[in-house]
Amino acid sequence: MNRLNPYAKTQRALEVKAVEARRVARKANIKAKHSKAGRKAKATRTSRHNALAAGLEKSFVAAQQIIDDEIKAGQYNEADAE
Repeated sequence: MNRLNPYAKTQRALEVKAVEARRVARKANIKAKHSKAGRKAKATRTSRHNALAAGLEKSFVAAQQIIDDEIKAGQYNEADAE
C-alpha cells in the first residue's frame, strides 16, 4: 500500500492516536458531567430554561388576552389581520 499511498502507514498510526484521544476526552467529559459541579451546572441550565419557557407562556397568554379583548370590543377584524 505504501507504493500507492506513502502516507498510509503514518495515517493509520495517527488515526489510532486520534481514536485513543477521543476515547480519553469522552471519558473525561462524562466524568465531569457526573461530578457535583456538572450536576449543579445542569440544574442551573434546566431552571433557566424552565423560567424562559414560563415567561414565554405568560407573554403568549397576555397577547391572546389582548386579542380577545379587541374581539369583544369589536376592534379586531380578521380581514385586516391578513
